[in-house]
Amino acid sequence: MKALTLDSFISQESDMEINQYHILSRLKEYQKELNKNKIYPSLSELVYLSSQLDEILDKKDNFSLQYHKKQSDEYSKRKLTILDIADQIVEYEDYIYELIEWALPYLKSLIKEAYIIYNFIENNISISEVGTSPIYKDEGYFLINNAAENITQIHKYQSAIYSSESKPLHSIKTTFIENVKPLEYSNNAEIFKHELIKRFYNRTNYATFNIETSLEFPFYESIFPIAKRKLLNILSEF
Repeated sequence: MKALTLDSFISQESDMEINQYHILSRLKEYQKELNKNKIYPSLSELVYLSSQLDEILDKKDNFSLQYHKKQSDEYSKRKLTILDIADQIVEYEDYIYELIEWALPYLKSLIKEAYIIYNFIENNISISEVGTSPIYKDEGYFLINNAAENITQIHKYQSAIYSSESKPLHSIKTTFIENVKPLEYSNNAEIFKHELIKRFYNRTNYATFNIETSLEFPFYESIFPIAKRKLLNILSEF
């Protein structure tokens, strides 16, 4: 599916109905994904685009002042930008603002729907630490069941904190190890944890988390990314 981006609003075509038609067709594709309970990458794309469009409207007056100031300067090839928008916005300024104001409610409605699905999935994912809890939790394992395929995936994770102007930013990197049958560790997760440590690492104890859900939703588009985010939130509290 082709993502809806700012380029969809910065068009040489000045006909409002034609541009609305193209944007609506893209939005319908996002709706189809949500109808299948597929959250990503749709949610990320929509949130990012919505924030860009909101900022354009917020800076509308300031942008106009900047443009008129630039006009008075001696630029033979001026290129005005807000959020990397090409200078076509100058030619169709009012038209583009109108298109953005028309489209934003549709985007925000889809985002709201996506978050409803997101919250439902998150509330139906449980995460528990396996065995003895080590002090160092920035690196470890997690086991996550894929209910739709009746398998369990084993992943290694590494979390990190990056400095920011406002607050620390937490990130998590995961590496797939292998698939196993659920019965291989069911009711015996602690023994399975020690087997993993002996197989892959020379260390007496690693943080290990067991992630479970009974939902048979799309794994890679919903379950896995939401589970990773929930695990990151837990790790951020330590």
